[in-house]
Amino acid sequence: MRTGLKAVLIFVLILATRTAFATNAPMDIYEAIDLTLKNNATLRSLKQEINKATAFKLKADGASLPSLTASGNINKQKESIFVSDGSELNQSKSALGIMEQTLYSGGKNSAMRRQSSQKKAIAEMMIATGENRALGELFGRFYNVLLQKEYIKAEESATKTSQAHYNRTQNMNKLGLSTKLEVIRAGQQLATDTANLIKAKGNYESAEISLMNFMGIEPNERRTIIGVLEVENVLGNRDESLSHATEFRSDLKQLQEQLKLQGNQLLIEKSGLMPKLTLTGSGGWNHPNSRRNITDNTWTTQLNISIPIFDRSVTRSNLITAKATLEQDKIALEQKELDIKSEIETAWTSITTASSSLKASEKALELAEESLRLAQVGYEEGVTPQIDLLTAQTALTSAKLNYANAQYNHLMTIVALKVTEGTIVRWSGEKNFK
Repeated sequence: MRTGLKAVLIFVLILATRTAFATNAPMDIYEAIDLTLKNNATLRSLKQEINKATAFKLKADGASLPSLTASGNINKQKESIFVSDGSELNQSKSALGIMEQTLYSGGKNSAMRRQSSQKKAIAEMMIATGENRALGELFGRFYNVLLQKEYIKAEESATKTSQAHYNRTQNMNKLGLSTKLEVIRAGQQLATDTANLIKAKGNYESAEISLMNFMGIEPNERRTIIGVLEVENVLGNRDESLSHATEFRSDLKQLQEQLKLQGNQLLIEKSGLMPKLTLTGSGGWNHPNSRRNITDNTWTTQLNISIPIFDRSVTRSNLITAKATLEQDKIALEQKELDIKSEIETAWTSITTASSSLKASEKALELAEESLRLAQVGYEEGVTPQIDLLTAQTALTSAKLNYANAQYNHLMTIVALKVTEGTIVRWSGEKNFK
């Protein structure tokens, strides 16, 4: 009995351990990309545009099909009807079926069928644009978490150094080798670094929660983020990026499809000025038929043509609106093409600037580390004032933070370029980053 209970407890413990491990397993950027494409609320909402396009296609295809309706009637009246055989009837029954087929709609139905494929293409482009933007934002949020982690490391190092200096100054003061003022300065530096460390940890937690929310993960289920603020140097040039944008920017393609869609909408509005041809057929059953006490079938066929003469300027108003919208779509497409060219130029300029800034920050960090080393040696030998040592400590922390920022900014400029090209989904699949 005890053996069986022990085995059950061990099994439960193993299962709980595995579950906890699976839940709290570290997350890299590639898993974050998969989760974003799957769970991001904006993308999930955009995917419903496909259903809307499918619904429109059903409507457009149905416009070319006949409509069928059926009706039945039971009538009972107060006064009786005397029929030919002398009997009285006060009740009648009937059933009727009607089929209506539009033979010519003035071009409206054909335009709607063309629009159905264009609406589907627009829906697909909207989703692709959403994914492009979502991954751009994901990179920003993901690497911001890593940036905040670097801030914590820098502040932890600063706090550790300040604590050691404060302890050393206190001991020296007891031996008469340092002044009370030096102890106070060391304590102030330690307090400042401790406060900065607490703030850095708070910012890290906020950045992590923001990232999890973007991926659709509950705050209490957030995962540890792993990675480094590094990315391979981007290849290509402005002309190649512009060529990529022309080929892959889904928002550009969306405007091109929107222009075609609005062109067909113009034809739909023009159909209001065209004649319509409709064929109608009906068949039914009556009891009694007329005033004869018999049951009989009936049917009719009818060919209708309607020619609009004056509709109180409704069609003319719709045409003016449709033409104006078409012109707006043309302007929007022209502006988007210009925007893309400007965005490409700006992205490459930012990459050049960020790359230079990264190199300068790296050199500044090296100098700050050497400066602190020399200040520590000089202070121990009594040739460097304490204030210079504290200044060197602060400068090193600042250099570490600046270098982490430069790494982040350099990475983000490359991400911005890929978003501008419309290739970030493809680029992220090639694993050009860590």
